[in-house]
Amino acid sequence: MLGLLAGVCIGVVGCEDPYAPPFQSAAARGQVVYETNCKPCHDDPKLELRTKPPKLGSLFDRKLLPSGALANDEQVRKTIQEGKGIMPPFGQILDKENLDDLVAYLHKKK
Repeated sequence: MLGLLAGVCIGVVGCEDPYAPPFQSAAARGQVVYETNCKPCHDDPKLELRTKPPKLGSLFDRKLLPSGALANDEQVRKTIQEGKGIMPPFGQILDKENLDDLVAYLHKKK
């Protein structure tokens, strides 16, 4: 019994966050990042701004981003980290893993 209890404790201690939901992929984690940080502006039809943030579905199917920059990982990361126009910078909010996951999700978002 003591061995079983020790095994359970080691398993829990070895986990980064035992309460976090399991995700199948980076894109699945990225969807959570998107819904938390991006969706409130990019997908809210009731958002009252003079300039509406662009929709991000099929972002990488285009040759250019709405800003006119090439639609590639490097430019998308730069825009997310530094902000653009009315979009605030997220470089201090999202760590590298969150950013990687978000970009993976944006590749799949339709």
